[in-house]
This record gives sequence, C-alpha cells and structure tokens, in this order.
Amino acid sequence: MVDIPDILRAQRGHVVAPAGCGKTELIAKTIAMAKGKPMLVLTHTTAGVAALRQRLKRDGVPPSNYRLNTIAGWALNLISMFPERGGYLHNPLDAPNYLAVQNAIGALCASGDINPEINATYSRALVDEYQDCSASQHLIISGLANAIPTVVFGDPMQAIFGFGGDPLPDWATQVVPTFPELGRLETPWRWNNAGARDLGSWLLAIRDMLAANQRIDIRTLPARVTWHSLGTDYAANSAAQISLQYEIAKAYPDETILIIGDSIQANSRHSFASRAKGVGVVEPVDFRDVVQFANQMDGKTGHELFEACLAFLIAVMTNVYGDKLKARVQSILSNRNRTPPNGPELAAISLVQGGGYVEAVDFLKSMASDRDRRVYRHSAFNITVEALQTTAATQGTDLPSVIASLREKRRHAGRSIPPKAVGSTLLLKGLEADHVVILDADRPGNTMSKEHLYVALTRGAKSVSVFSRRPILP
Repeated sequence: MVDIPDILRAQRGHVVAPAGCGKTELIAKTIAMAKGKPMLVLTHTTAGVAALRQRLKRDGVPPSNYRLNTIAGWALNLISMFPERGGYLHNPLDAPNYLAVQNAIGALCASGDINPEINATYSRALVDEYQDCSASQHLIISGLANAIPTVVFGDPMQAIFGFGGDPLPDWATQVVPTFPELGRLETPWRWNNAGARDLGSWLLAIRDMLAANQRIDIRTLPARVTWHSLGTDYAANSAAQISLQYEIAKAYPDETILIIGDSIQANSRHSFASRAKGVGVVEPVDFRDVVQFANQMDGKTGHELFEACLAFLIAVMTNVYGDKLKARVQSILSNRNRTPPNGPELAAISLVQGGGYVEAVDFLKSMASDRDRRVYRHSAFNITVEALQTTAATQGTDLPSVIASLREKRRHAGRSIPPKAVGSTLLLKGLEADHVVILDADRPGNTMSKEHLYVALTRGAKSVSVFSRRPILP
C-alpha cells in the first residue's frame, strides 16, 4: 500500500495502480498538499488533462497548487522557451513534430542544463498513466527527475497504446530501475463503492494471473460476470449481443453500459449502434472519417453537396434510404409526385436547387428530426453540423479547417459519453460504467491481448458480460 506521505517523501519512484483502485483520488489529494511552488502534473491525452482538471476543481484544489499539461504539450512549451539550448527551433505556424520536440527536450532535460529553471518553477512532478509513456517521453521524465522529486503512476497491465516509431519503454528493465516501486494500490474502490466487492477482488486476482501470462477460465467467474458462447452464425451472434444489451438496459434503466467492440473495425461498432436503439458511438478524437466527409463537402453546392450530405448521413443515421430519397426529389421536381413532399424532402429540394452550407444544415437537421430515422453517431453528426454553420457564417474559412479547429476544442474539453455507448478498449480506457459488455473477446485475427482483456473486464463496476468462442482467455 502507498499513501500521500510516501509520495511526498520520495525523490523518485513509481506507484503501481491497478484499475479502479483510487489512483486519481491519491493524485488529487497529493496535489492538495502542495506548498510554495506548484506541482507539475503531466499525463498523455488532453482528455486525461480535462478529466484531472475536473476532478481537482470538484475537490476544491486551488489552481495555484499545480500546473497541468500533457507531456507533449509541456515539451512543446519548453522548446519554445529554450530553442537554442534544446537545439530545435519550432515554427509555431507549422504542425508540431512531436517526436522531434520530445527527443530534443528529453536530451535537454537529461543534460541538466535547465535543472535550475525547473527547480525554481516546480516543487515536484507527478506523471499519470505512465504505462502509456513512449521512449522519448520516458527520457523527458527521467531527466526531469534529476531536477525535482518525481513520482509516476501507472499499470503495465493497461499498456495498450502504441507509438509506431516511438515504442513504449520496457516496464521491468527501463521504468522500474529509473523509478523504483514505492508501493501499489490494493483496494478495489470502484467495485466496493458499487456494492460489488466480490467482483473487485476477482479482478485483482486475475490481474496477477494475466500479468504472469496465465489464461483465465471465464466459467469460474463470480455471479456478477457471465460468459456467452459465440457460434458460427454471425446474425445469431449479433442478435444475442443486442438482446443482452436490451435486457441489461431494461433491468437497470438508470444505469450506464459500456459495450466494447472490435478495436480495428470501427464499422462493426457503428453497425452495432445502428441496430441497438439508444446506443451511441464513442468517436476517436481525430474524427478521421468526419474529416473525410468534410473534404467531400468542401466548396460544394447544390446537387454535389446534397450527394455528399447523403453519404455522410448513411454513416451516422439509420433508415436514410438515399437512392429512394433521390428518386423522390427528382419526382417532385418533375411534378410527378402523387403525395406532397414532407419536411426532409423539402429541405433536400432547397439544397439540390443551388443550396449551400445553410441549406445543408437545414437538410441534415430535418433528417435527424424525422421520427422514422435515428442518429446513432451523435458526436460525428453534431461536429459536422456545427462546422457547416460556422463556415457559412464566417468569411474566408473552409470546412476542413473549421472541422480541425472544432476537433481540437473537443480534444481539450474531453468527450461526452452517452449512457449506453459502444467503443473499443482504446477509446474506453479510463472510463467506467455500471455494466460492461464485451462483444467478441477472441475474434480470429484480432483476439484481445491480456492487456486489452484486462482493460475491458475492468470497465464495469457492477457486472461484466463476455461473448467469446472459447471460455478460456486470452
């Protein structure tokens, strides 16, 4: 076990923090003890920064106690202050080369040349989610620890992110020698607080088994965890998964559900949400396909913009029936219609007849308000509508640039998660819900690793449902 005094006494070290064991609480309480100079608090994602800031604000921790940033953001700020000593000049008008910036700052921190400045600015450093540190980021934090006391928090069993050419450092041979273990968190607060102490205890036990490369038999789980066998009939598997989600939602109407789908095939997660009423999609922060749709809409008017809007709607909404709608629009324009046009059809006609972004917004909104249709990718729909509105109202802007700006705002603000949401382990890591449903734990070609499996199993505070072909995983 480790507590606040252990952290405040340490010159350098790491805290092993299994999922749901009070890591954020410990960090927040430690920051609350800051005196004199603020603590430097770093993590990996802007969403993580937003979540920490929200927690500190909720706990009434004075902003003067800390300086909070991503590792990459802090490195970018630092290189702008010390370009000559860092040996790297970043043009603020260009997109950052984060790997180059981090390598430069890592070398600068390791050299000790800015130790006096760091020591004069911060009292100590706390780094969250250290299992997700890349090699270049590990070099930065290692150098930082030569200037001020530094404690890192992480769990190697939750290391599921990769950085391509900037790999994760090995925990045992690189992290532990640099930051010796101060202790580990051992109380499963997430489950104890939810009245599911048995589930929390089991998850801690299987974490040790998975860490030792042992496999776990899902059939031995406590009553709060159920295994559902997948067969060879895709339609039957899909129907069973949707049916279970409905059963949980009906039994616990005021409780939240996270549904964990394939980490590679986003379309499979979108398909689930399109067929499961009330389930929303958790989008990646880069909104990659939304950007592609914005590129297709950019500068278009009339029929071309109508076609681009239809393609977008088919990706985010049920029952679009694009070909049918196009035929209906042509029939109305040719005065061959036997029934009067409805709201979406009138909006479509206004767009087809030379309309621009304003008419495109009217069309999208009209389609969304039709009770026979349902938007299941609300974040993607909303950011696209806002981008069209902003571009229409602002001279000299283009749609892709506005989308990029809105995306960055959302990245810093953190994501809004629907009460019933489907995503991947990468998208849902760090989140929790009352119930979790794992759709396909051993899909051929993309079987969950022990780390992905552990992350998935630990998202639900009250129940876990696992679909797989075999009961022994991973």
